[in-house]
Amino acid sequence: MSIRKTEIELKKMVCVFDGQEEGLSIKKEKEYYGFETMDGRGYNVFSDMKVNMGVLSNWIGSYPKAYFELVDDKI
Repeated sequence: MSIRKTEIELKKMVCVFDGQEEGLSIKKEKEYYGFETMDGRGYNVFSDMKVNMGVLSNWIGSYPKAYFELVDDKI
């Protein structure tokens, strides 16, 4: 098994979809952090980031890009 280290581009985004109505863990108008999925169709979403350390925490899930609007595409 080989592990390849890659750089990811972190993005700050706001949810534009009310996921709670569908039983999802994302809330409309709340800010999240994340990066694109490998297939480029969605984001791996995290609820917060320790800014001074550049560490993502509290993974929520992977969701389609249509559910989010980018606030800052380079953190």
